[in-house]
Amino acid sequence: MKFKLIKRSALSLLLSISVIILPACSKNDGTGYIFKYDIASNPRTLDPQTANDSSSYEIISNMFEGLLKTDNDGTIQNAVAQSYTVSDDGLTYNFKLRDDVYWYDGDEFEAKCTAKDFVFAFRRLFKPSTKSKTAGDFFCIKNSEKINKGEITDLSLLGVYAQDDYNLIITLDYPNPSFPSMLTTAPAMPCNEDFYNSTNGRYGLYADTVASNGAFYMFRWTYDQWSKDNNNIIMRANTKNSPNGEISPHGLNFFIEEEDSYRNFLEERSHVYITSGSQAVQLLNKGYEYSENENRIWGILFNTKSKAFKNENLRQALAYGIPRDQIDIDSIGYNKAKGIIPPAIKIGNDSYREIINEECLLPYDPSLSDKAINEALSSVDKTIWSGLTLYTPDDDTIYDYISDISQKWQSELNFYCNVKRLTRSNYEKVLTSGDFDFIVADISGSSNTPYSYLSSFMTGGSGNYSGYGNPSFNEILSKAENAATAKDCASLFCEAEKMIIKTAAFIPLLTQSEYAFFGKDCQDIIYNSFTKTINFKEAKKF
Repeated sequence: MKFKLIKRSALSLLLSISVIILPACSKNDGTGYIFKYDIASNPRTLDPQTANDSSSYEIISNMFEGLLKTDNDGTIQNAVAQSYTVSDDGLTYNFKLRDDVYWYDGDEFEAKCTAKDFVFAFRRLFKPSTKSKTAGDFFCIKNSEKINKGEITDLSLLGVYAQDDYNLIITLDYPNPSFPSMLTTAPAMPCNEDFYNSTNGRYGLYADTVASNGAFYMFRWTYDQWSKDNNNIIMRANTKNSPNGEISPHGLNFFIEEEDSYRNFLEERSHVYITSGSQAVQLLNKGYEYSENENRIWGILFNTKSKAFKNENLRQALAYGIPRDQIDIDSIGYNKAKGIIPPAIKIGNDSYREIINEECLLPYDPSLSDKAINEALSSVDKTIWSGLTLYTPDDDTIYDYISDISQKWQSELNFYCNVKRLTRSNYEKVLTSGDFDFIVADISGSSNTPYSYLSSFMTGGSGNYSGYGNPSFNEILSKAENAATAKDCASLFCEAEKMIIKTAAFIPLLTQSEYAFFGKDCQDIIYNSFTKTINFKEAKKF
């Protein structure tokens, strides 16, 4: 595929090139700067209702504004919505929209963003012909699943209505405490019907077939898969949406498929760098400003279908045999886990772990460990256990921690296993193939909800590498998603979390923080560690 997508006059293009070549200058108040960032690949589409790759989301998050948005710590805030209310039964959301948000394509198209744009976007999301891969995430909206399956063809029956230009009503089939968080994601972005129809089926695929209702509009999109030079996306501030200086930068330059993003950041050719582990330590030592999100869980994942570990007693024996308090962790960015759900996860604006106010781990208990392993011995031939290999990723902290645990198993339980460290590529092959008895695996949720983590253990799920299957677990997760209140939701998620841990399908060990580092003198850049997007709307450089 080859793109050379330009939609400006020769004069304006020349001026844009001069802006790119010359150093970007900020005002004394930090505004007016051009921020730069490397993205991993060329966006597949900038249509929010069909996008499903990280590079597309990066651009979409800076072009579009939804009803709600999140800040650096995951707190939900108003965006196009000026305010909203929720009915007592959790089924009806009433949004009062701002009247000063505009669509702009950088050329001739200009229109106010209204409630009708959200109605049209959601109808597109569920329309079968759209073939959206993210539609299922929003099936809590009334009649959405039936429309998506073709059982209802009248799109006006979808539970999204415009009372007038600035009042929007969304009704649900069942309550979902995570719904406000869902409204901050790409599929919930608005779409202007007139502009969409003018693109003749090319919406979001080219620079001149996408309009912005957010902070920045598309100025230029250049990509040649056969070239490593000048693959970039140039965006400029949508001044129609910044009457009071709400958009701080002059523009954004995204560079596609850069070979050394780390060096680019160090040399200030990029203003944000996302990393963890040893590389994060290097940047912390250099004194960069950063945001930290403790959103990743590492633990021992058992193949519950294997000959050795289909026995629950053996898994429990190993879980009870981990003396967490006796093993120190002194690596930056790692902490001992309290359960499967990491501290960063929220239900609405409240921390899940604070709502339930408890740890969900099996305690270190040598007597219970001995009892469990003796029960396992009575039903499983011990020779099946010989020669087992516990695979770990190529990470010093995790490898050392697991080595200490395996030595404890050997001395207290007479259980011996090999601990094998794998390169990144080999590790991914082993994990995804399911060809292991047990492996140290991480669970990284794709959204800021407990469901995103626990769904890794749902029967038949694409990320269920353990082979765990329990209809009761699936039912509890479904009830949690439909709970009327955050407290009820958290209680059900806690029940599901304990079910996985009690059966020792997964033993949580460590949380790992992800860091977003910001360039010298940069402020107010917002990184969403779940959607992996960076919002530059309020970014400043002094």
